[in-house]
Amino acid sequence: MASSDSSPTTTATTTATTTATNTNTLLLDINSLLNDDDIADIILIPETTNENNETVTAVPAIKAILAARSPVFRRMLYGEFRETQSNNQENTEVKLDYSGRVLQLLVEFCFTDELTSLITKNSSGASTDANSSTPEEKARLLTNLSGAAHYFDIPKLENDIKVQLDCMMLEHPSLACAILDESSKILSGEELVIIAMERIRARPKAALLHWNDGVLSSGDTRSGAVSPTFGSIIARSSSTCAWGEKGGVVSLNASLLEQVIFDDQFTASELTKFLCLQKWVEGCQHEVISEDIDLPQKMLDADEILSSRTPQQASRKRIGLDETLPPIDQSNPKTQNDESSSESQHEKRLDIAKQLAEKIDLSLIPASDLSTTITESKLISTNDLYLAYRLQALNAERTKSKVFVEGAGLAEVNGTYIQRGVHEGTPMYNKEGVWRDREETFRIFLCTYSNGNKSWCLSIVPKGKEPGKTSDLDFYECAVSYGKGGSVTSGLYGGSAENGVGVVPSRGWKLVNYGQPPVPKCSLIAGCLEDA
Repeated sequence: MASSDSSPTTTATTTATTTATNTNTLLLDINSLLNDDDIADIILIPETTNENNETVTAVPAIKAILAARSPVFRRMLYGEFRETQSNNQENTEVKLDYSGRVLQLLVEFCFTDELTSLITKNSSGASTDANSSTPEEKARLLTNLSGAAHYFDIPKLENDIKVQLDCMMLEHPSLACAILDESSKILSGEELVIIAMERIRARPKAALLHWNDGVLSSGDTRSGAVSPTFGSIIARSSSTCAWGEKGGVVSLNASLLEQVIFDDQFTASELTKFLCLQKWVEGCQHEVISEDIDLPQKMLDADEILSSRTPQQASRKRIGLDETLPPIDQSNPKTQNDESSSESQHEKRLDIAKQLAEKIDLSLIPASDLSTTITESKLISTNDLYLAYRLQALNAERTKSKVFVEGAGLAEVNGTYIQRGVHEGTPMYNKEGVWRDREETFRIFLCTYSNGNKSWCLSIVPKGKEPGKTSDLDFYECAVSYGKGGSVTSGLYGGSAENGVGVVPSRGWKLVNYGQPPVPKCSLIAGCLEDA
């Protein structure tokens, strides 16, 4: 007869299952108390409103749960630093300097350890943030929620938000501008300021001008690595999002605009800087006040960005600007009434952009862009345009060759390389692109090794470094002997096709370091005007 006793394994399994079931039931029971007005014994009242049709005016909660999740709530509600104000015998009202939506999400996390309202619909079937908010609105909301999580000492929520925002910036670098703008306003935003600035520095054109926005470089595996707190709150957004819906330069206020595009670590071209100013004038989302026209010259690092957080009515930090625009006459009632008008705002943005445009080296902008984009913008004075054209004219007789690279197994190196610069007496060819989620300049140049041998290299040269150093990121190389009989020839800089120096090989390339098979082939497009 079979024994009636259960085996130890069966008993352990049953116990574990029962424990898990009880735990799930406990969580579900606590979750069911969320937004229950009958059970709530505290009402959080927002003192801050946002511009996104804020409708949350009161958030019900339970003091014991808030105190269990946050030591700050515990001190506020039960300790000597109590900050409550009672209006009746049943509920306590607490006014907090956050928007209603931020408080709503904060309470939701305290009850559920998740933020499911960002990815689902509410009980009435109405769309919540996940379906009705733009990516930029989500990013700004989460940035403010991060500040609340820091203040109330809820580290898990704060860390999870940072991970989520980083993933959002990875998919859409342009959101970095909105996150930088929002985090620079909150006292605990230092880390988010640094993260956003690093994203802008890595992908300046994508972050500021939506260039290749949403395109990840090969080998990047961080996309989708989000915290369970959020799940996947932001699906891959449509590339048809309008300006102002996914951040970009228009999300920056006037002070941050200067700090970002004239950052010492900003790697974008002078033309890109100019296009940022032009786009900002057209679509800046911030109201520009009179004090903004008197800009500081430059503030570059995160500490200086954070130090500029002052109330709007306070005077802004000034750093040695000798010449400023004349102040607006505040005694004129019409001037005050028109301060926020659309036309007045555009004029203020135009004045700021004109000041900043004076810091751009126009001689580095191609002549074709000077005659069109720059001239039509009305941001540059006639005299500055004349000087720029004069410098362009001095170089007009020199034509630029192009090298077309194709067939490389590493897709990032394929494309058209423009002749620009000289190394070891031979021309270099450059192409802008993205490598490992950073905007870089790929270069083809001649390099002499310590043993005297010469090779052409296709590499990335770190900013501020000379080509041919161990710091280069090398993809492919070809000995100059392959230049004979199958070469791309350029006689502009003293090299000769006879000895294989001064020519870019069309074949004979081999893999080095970061390259992938197959190796590339090169072809020359000679005598082209510099138009890129």
